[in-house]
Amino acid sequence: MAIDINQLAERIADAVEAAPELAQQLVENPVATVERVTGVTGGYDLTELFGLCLARLAEAGVDLSAVDLGKLDLSAIDVSRLSPDELLGLAARLNVDVSKLDMAAIASKMLGAGLGGLLGGLFGGR
Repeated sequence: MAIDINQLAERIADAVEAAPELAQQLVENPVATVERVTGVTGGYDLTELFGLCLARLAEAGVDLSAVDLGKLDLSAIDVSRLSPDELLGLAARLNVDVSKLDMAAIASKMLGAGLGGLLGGLFGGR
């Protein structure tokens, strides 16, 4: 049976809304947190799931100002596939302080996807 990533995102967002400390765990160790919350091990796109969870939490108006993005597990989330404009908008709606993000590591991962990925991510929405 195929995993419905939208249902996973909803389950995780509901859990974070009920227990906001899960948001920090999702940032630091997303694979283990998804498994603990949903019981699902693999078979989903973690980067897509991360983005969907953030969008659902923003729609719900959850305040995640206590989340330290400096601990974001960049080995698990493929930031080269995420839209910087969209992420910054979601972070603002969630009251997340993005100043702690390791921008050098993010740029490095984006460069790993090629200069086109970096430039497209930075300037594609304009």
